[in-house]
Amino acid sequence: MKKNFKDILITGATGDIAQALVKLLAEDKDVRLHLLSRDLQKLEQLYGGLPNACFYQEGVSPLPEVDILVNNAGTAVFEAFEELTMDDIEAMFEVNSLLAIRHIKESRPRIQIVNIASIAGKLPTAKSTAYSASKAALIAFSDALRMERPDLIITTVNTGPVRTKFHADNPAYLERVGSYVLTADEIAVKIYKQLGRQKAELNLPWQLALLVKLRGLFPRIFDGVSLRFFNYK
Repeated sequence: MKKNFKDILITGATGDIAQALVKLLAEDKDVRLHLLSRDLQKLEQLYGGLPNACFYQEGVSPLPEVDILVNNAGTAVFEAFEELTMDDIEAMFEVNSLLAIRHIKESRPRIQIVNIASIAGKLPTAKSTAYSASKAALIAFSDALRMERPDLIITTVNTGPVRTKFHADNPAYLERVGSYVLTADEIAVKIYKQLGRQKAELNLPWQLALLVKLRGLFPRIFDGVSLRFFNYK
């Protein structure tokens, strides 16, 4: 971490990755944490003892201007496209891409934007049509904004499966992809180390980062491999 910042806004702040990141940042009393969630009561339960934290309710509280924004909010429905409703699809695009863009507009980060997207935005799999598309939209937005704003550090974090409550309703999936599963603490440490530093993209874990490169060279081969080895949702 390069310490050139003071105010950090973390969205989806009741999530597991956010909690792990807050734990790391809370040790620095010079950092002011601005924590955003739809559940204000949960924020107070989790972080009420932190003297350097302020709480904001999604869609209600005006957001402060900050040095660093960490866009962490996300949602998913993993079903075959025919089974998805338009409400499901619109909710994923709203939370996974449009809401992140809205946070950027409102908080006007001065130093860095960290958009936590997903490796699914680069390596789509069956039963993740809308989810992968919503994350790919956030990745593309980040890449384009990086060209427009060379004065800002814009970092996308694309993770594979993470052992969090995000997959709590499908533990069998995590067991099947066990060798690729990361913990919230591991992701938080990776993000923490890049705060204030020039880093365009983090693709995690390394095995899936390698597949991202291979897919760019052999897209049709990857589709076959994906159906055979990653069709677990």
